[in-house]
Amino acid sequence: MIDTTQPRPTVQALRDRPEADVLIIGGGINGVATFRDLALQGVDVALVERGDYVSGASSASSHMVHGGVRYL
Repeated sequence: MIDTTQPRPTVQALRDRPEADVLIIGGGINGVATFRDLALQGVDVALVERGDYVSGASSASSHMVHGGVRYL
């Protein structure tokens, strides 16, 4: 049985660190690519996703062609 009285570990991690310069909502290919680009530039960025990262297609296509996460 799942204990619903305690927050998920990812939720607790966000509560422990409540500030970031940029918050990206959505861990699809576009969210992950944006997160990576900003992090490489030294921006303090946080990424939240409802489920597993890059587990499904982005809900709103950006009409960009990409080769997948391993080519970022």
